Amino acid sequence: MTEKLTTANEIKVFILYLLEKIGYPLTFNELASIVIQDDFVDYFDFATYFHELLETGQIIRNEPAEDGGAGETFELSETGKMVSRGMSSDVLSRQAKEKSYISAQRHLSLEKRDASMSNEIESVGADKYIFHCQITDKDGLVFKLSLRADSYEQVQKMRKAFEDRPDVISRGLISLTTGDVEYLITKR
Repeated sequence: MTEKLTTANEIKVFILYLLEKIGYPLTFNELASIVIQDDFVDYFDFATYFHELLETGQIIRNEPAEDGGAGETFELSETGKMVSRGMSSDVLSRQAKEKSYISAQRHLSLEKRDASMSNEIESVGADKYIFHCQITDKDGLVFKLSLRADSYEQVQKMRKAFEDRPDVISRGLISLTTGDVEYLITKR
């Protein structure tokens, strides 16, 4: 069962924590979706405390880009970063932090995280191959994986899947290794 965050401090620190972990500006709707998706916070509480954080200068509003981009976005101020770093360990449970960050990663594209992907195929014998792939972003290595394929066709399918949808591969690996496989089973 998901623990519900109920106090103003818990909810505010939760919002600040997620914005810091994500590391780049989000629209109000993107942040709302991430914050409320795991039922730690309901929408009304999110909206109320988000606006309080904005009014107190812990969150900064960025005006829409003139090129018709994403519209108005929000990010942490230096004060918001200090509060997040100083209070998240005291106020939020490990479960709330881990689960919410994993869920946030599902919503966020690798492109927005300024990630780069690489892969290669290594022949290791008669019709045996190792597929190597990795993703890095501004924080360093996201993942590095090597898988054996028992045919050239299979290794080519691995490469195509990785090149076509690296974000899906990354989210799938996070889900599998954290035991959060419901994400892979249920359709959204």
